[in-house]
Amino acid sequence: MRYEAAHLLVDGYSIIYAWPPLRAALRRNLEGARDRLVAALTPIQDATGIRVTIVFDSRHGSRVSAGELPAGVDVVFTRKGMTADGWIERVVARAGTPAQFLAATNDHAEATMVRSLGGQVITAEELQNWLESETDAVHRTVVRLRENDHERFLRGDG
Repeated sequence: MRYEAAHLLVDGYSIIYAWPPLRAALRRNLEGARDRLVAALTPIQDATGIRVTIVFDSRHGSRVSAGELPAGVDVVFTRKGMTADGWIERVVARAGTPAQFLAATNDHAEATMVRSLGGQVITAEELQNWLESETDAVHRTVVRLRENDHERFLRGDG
């Protein structure tokens, strides 16, 4: 599964509330749930090279404790009075090529707006399926590389 986009914009809380393990983590610790979302989405950036921006409403706080973010993954906390939906819609609306943006959300109104602006949309479930697919692809690549290295070592040319 591949998406033709250069930038994935993730409505952070929409995805957290849609994924049961993150929703459970949210009940324990808001910051921890945000950290887990960042960690969960890193393989998409690693496998595809697509830039990932996770957007959170600032009304819930403005910290991610994961330390240094992986290259190609950004976290944005909206300014006071702006929602993640509004931030994502503004970015897509101002883009010279809105189709380069893929918004991940379960908010139907936001999805409709992003599509009307020319952007692409995936649901939380589609995002999870894509993530699983990319994680599996990365795993298969690592296994293949290890096998190739092992074979070269046995032949004496590695």
